[in-house]
Amino acid sequence: MSIRETIQAARKSAGLTQEQLAAKVYVTRQAVSRWETGESEPGIDMRKLLASVLDVPVASLLDLPEVPTCQCCGTPFDVPNMPLGTNADGTENPDYCGWCYQNGEFTSAGLDEIIERNVPHLVQATGYSEEEAVSFMGAVLPTLKRWRTVENRNVSANLKRSSFYVCPDCGNVVWSAGEAAISCCGHALEPLAAKKNAGILDASVEVEDGCQRVHVVHPMTKEDYLLFIAAVGDDLVRIRRLYPEQEARAEFPLQGPCKVYAYGSKCGLVAL
Repeated sequence: MSIRETIQAARKSAGLTQEQLAAKVYVTRQAVSRWETGESEPGIDMRKLLASVLDVPVASLLDLPEVPTCQCCGTPFDVPNMPLGTNADGTENPDYCGWCYQNGEFTSAGLDEIIERNVPHLVQATGYSEEEAVSFMGAVLPTLKRWRTVENRNVSANLKRSSFYVCPDCGNVVWSAGEAAISCCGHALEPLAAKKNAGILDASVEVEDGCQRVHVVHPMTKEDYLLFIAAVGDDLVRIRRLYPEQEARAEFPLQGPCKVYAYGSKCGLVAL
């Protein structure tokens, strides 16, 4: 089924009109119509957002090849000169390619290593940007055999476990994908604990033209200002550093479902 047919079928199955779906993914009704007629196609991050909203497997929206693929890196087995993996006894393994599986052992330790190795090849083969290629592989690889059975995969770089740290002396902002021992200016820094924005900040988060725009109404004085605004997604983190006497605004390219945070010395870390 083509991407346009999949979107239309999933939308109807969810009982949504084009206008209702558009509102949920922050685009115009015309954009949804163009997707369903095949005039245009959503980007990689938008497809991930659509999959979440429509409750369908993200793989169904990613134009995956209809041929057997390596169940570790996702490369189609019809790629010229692609070797099959080998078991410990030297026999061929039909599930994995020779670049990923040799003599009964995987050649890479985790998803990060696989993505780093394969992104340049995917960019060359598809014309994706490097960022799109990373996003694509981040969505596809967890659906493959090797990674489906791995618990707590990629623990050290699971962005859902992101933490922020701020030095009380120099204002240095540090981000970590997981647990880390962070120090600055002689201080052992503790991760910031986010609080819900129950009237703490007057903030708006809007999506328009493929960008997520954040605006916080704030005095931004030298005594009281926001130090940063950040957007945290499944596989991307973006941070906008702010300074006194400037507007508290940030703009991030759309990266699918994400949480937005703002931090100030007086309000702390606030989830917008």
